[in-house]
Amino acid sequence: MDIVETVAAEIADIPGNPSSLETARVAIEAYQEAIWKPAFGRDSMAPEHRRVRANVLTAHIMQIVGKYICEHDDGRKNMRRAHEELFESLYESGAEVITDQDRAEAGLEPRGPLGLTREQLRIIEAKRTMAMLGPMPPMFATDPAHKP
Repeated sequence: MDIVETVAAEIADIPGNPSSLETARVAIEAYQEAIWKPAFGRDSMAPEHRRVRANVLTAHIMQIVGKYICEHDDGRKNMRRAHEELFESLYESGAEVITDQDRAEAGLEPRGPLGLTREQLRIIEAKRTMAMLGPMPPMFATDPAHKP
């Protein structure tokens, strides 16, 4: 149900003959509740960080991609559709970009040129070394026609 229908339903449910002030109060409360829940989650006052991150990423991507979408005729509609689809995809996947500055502020060590920290590289190299130095798995050559 969209916001207008929600507000209209709330106004219609007012008993008796309400004053215009009462109608306005009910309409405003219904409007705020209809806007609040999608932006901040169910009954929480805390903002939904996933939506904020998806909005930031979508805006950044659309700034870059937007100049390549034609603005004639259906161009604006296409831009809006692209924005909505991109936002939904980023929101549903929970995509997030953690920058070098974010890592520094969180007290994490910086990433190297391969995008990995020294600790991550050490773990990967240790696994590779153990795989190279470990025993080979047994391999038996069998005749496909032979059935035991």
